[in-house]
Amino acid sequence: MTKEIVICGLDGVIALIEHRLHFLHNDEGVKQWDRFLAACVDDMPNLPLIDRLNQARAAGVPVMIVTGRSAAVRAETVAWLRQWDIGYDGLWMRPPENFTAAVRLKAGIIEQQFPGAKIRRIYEASQHLAVARWCTERNIPVTLIAPNQGNGASREQLDLKVVRHACEHVMLHPFYGDDDFTWDDRAQQLAAGPCRVCQAEEQDKERQQKSDEARLLARERGLPPLEGTVRQVEWAESIRINAFNALDKVQKWMHQVDAQARQEDPDHWQNVCHSIHRTTEWLQQQTDAKWWIDHCRGVRNNLDSGRALLSGVAEQLGLF
Repeated sequence: MTKEIVICGLDGVIALIEHRLHFLHNDEGVKQWDRFLAACVDDMPNLPLIDRLNQARAAGVPVMIVTGRSAAVRAETVAWLRQWDIGYDGLWMRPPENFTAAVRLKAGIIEQQFPGAKIRRIYEASQHLAVARWCTERNIPVTLIAPNQGNGASREQLDLKVVRHACEHVMLHPFYGDDDFTWDDRAQQLAAGPCRVCQAEEQDKERQQKSDEARLLARERGLPPLEGTVRQVEWAESIRINAFNALDKVQKWMHQVDAQARQEDPDHWQNVCHSIHRTTEWLQQQTDAKWWIDHCRGVRNNLDSGRALLSGVAEQLGLF
């Protein structure tokens, strides 16, 4: 008889990481991966889930930790697991300098390390929806752990609540902290809305709709098709059309000030117009989706953004 195993993620599953997410998501838009990883030593443990896993091990079911966390902090991770008395029978981490997508990384580990194994359940963080979909396609039971519902300032564990959302999907929500908020009320609020999976699917539909609309507008403008991965192209379509809408504002401004600018300094204005024309032509020819994502993400549909975009690209081309 094939022995059952349980597979568990780490970040956002048995380790609650809300306290260090600001290293990746901040107003500056800078991802400080080294600091994010280093702060793992201060993660709070998801104690109720850990109790479940320890009970499974006590009943003879091995617990395997499969994580996308970099092995650069393996020593710190092992020490943290020991600190919180978290039992496990195997620990697989992402090799340093490996940037494989989480679903490919974890699927590869599971397929290579546990061929033919009977997986009782996989516990995964709700942000790794691709991993959850991979499990569902293979009829592997998967339970998603939602973000921590707490202030993160206390290590007092209150509860791990089972929440059945309005979409009928069930998720586990850690309630961790010492807030005065009534956690039962918060659980009811969560239950009234869709789960993280359904939210993401709705967002994907909206993003696809916007991408399709942007693609049609780009075709009407005579812009060439974008190249890149499907995800990159979907993302870049909206970014590119938004950037060209901002450039339209610049063209409108040029028309408004043209007569006065020609009168005040015709040579300078001619150079400005030439540079804007050359830069716009160059942008029209850019088909690399990743370029638009890297350089124009955050560009707003207004005159100042259009000027800033043209100025930056013109400087890069040596036109200014």
